[in-house]
Amino acid sequence: MKKTALILLFCGLAVQGWAIIPSFFGARSLAMGNTSTAFNYDINSIFLNPSILCSIDYTLTGYQYQHNYMDYKNFGDTLSEILKSNIANYESLAGSQKVTVLSKLKELYQSKLGMYGFRSNIPGYISQRYGIAVSMVNTAIINPTTPTGNIFDKEPDQVTNQDIAALKMNILGLSYKQFSISYGMPIYQDVNIGITMHYLAGKLTEFDGAMIDSSIFSAGKDPKDYLEYGWGKASEKFKKFAFDAGMSVSLGRFFSVGITVKNFTRTKIKTQKREITLQKRITAGLSFRPDTQWGIYLDVDVKKADLLYNGKSIQPISFGIEKGFFKNYFFLRAGMTNDLTEKHFFGNKSNVMYGLGFGFNMKKIIIDGAIGLDKKGAVKSLAISGYIVIK
Repeated sequence: MKKTALILLFCGLAVQGWAIIPSFFGARSLAMGNTSTAFNYDINSIFLNPSILCSIDYTLTGYQYQHNYMDYKNFGDTLSEILKSNIANYESLAGSQKVTVLSKLKELYQSKLGMYGFRSNIPGYISQRYGIAVSMVNTAIINPTTPTGNIFDKEPDQVTNQDIAALKMNILGLSYKQFSISYGMPIYQDVNIGITMHYLAGKLTEFDGAMIDSSIFSAGKDPKDYLEYGWGKASEKFKKFAFDAGMSVSLGRFFSVGITVKNFTRTKIKTQKREITLQKRITAGLSFRPDTQWGIYLDVDVKKADLLYNGKSIQPISFGIEKGFFKNYFFLRAGMTNDLTEKHFFGNKSNVMYGLGFGFNMKKIIIDGAIGLDKKGAVKSLAISGYIVIK
């Protein structure tokens, strides 16, 4: 068992400290499409599934950097195309330009989803049955608000500058530290449970920005610029507790299953505009490892939830695979993630994301790296981690 655990450890998972929005969970998880609820053997267990800490019989510490700048179906590119048209002076545009601009605006506002992401730095430590981590997190969500009036029911020539000026986007930004502590315990043969407590302390903001406000929106900006602007405006202090729970079960030699319930206490955070309830998210995972070099993983949210706080429910599903080489001194990984509520699962009309990554182990030092790409091959996410096996 100890030999197997060390081999699994060499997979080198990374850690993500997240209680606010959905995201990947470190370099290994990012590489494999955001999977790992059923199989994980490092400090990422604190966030993915604390029950897996029961399988730990070593001590490990490490540090993680990662960022993620996502936009829904190239929302940022469409926004830039619109802003190039000087929409503040919409009435002065040519007829064909009005048709194009209004069509693209309608596409943006009907999607309800805009941009979301984070940047984080996370040191952590685990030993048998317990783990601790401190996450320094910046995160933001930018979604189009419901337009007032009937702008998209009008003919292009009937739309006024005042109609365009009324179009806004909701910006939610947070900058905080998250202190996490986990504990796992066995309850039956091959059945474990665990719990993680998160304490969040920092600043937040929420406001609506007009699309014609050039200090916020301009054609030269991309999702990274907008999201960093959002969390850079955080100024209202907040302090909250959040809790996760997990269970893991071994099914013979090759299979294991896991389930995690995040935010099961449904913590509430009050902003300047509303009270946000952190969504209870239930994720189930399956792991198939035919030997110590191959791993195949599947994660899926059990039910839909409004994970981006915009009134539109999503249901993530992820698939990943990894292969060890040279006696597991080197790993290659790949995966994908999508939303079961999407009409198109693959292709240009989908919102599929892909992961690619690698892992090295040098006896007691583990290094992992990964990137996340959209359907056009643009890099949207990055994670890199380093770990030291103490004993």
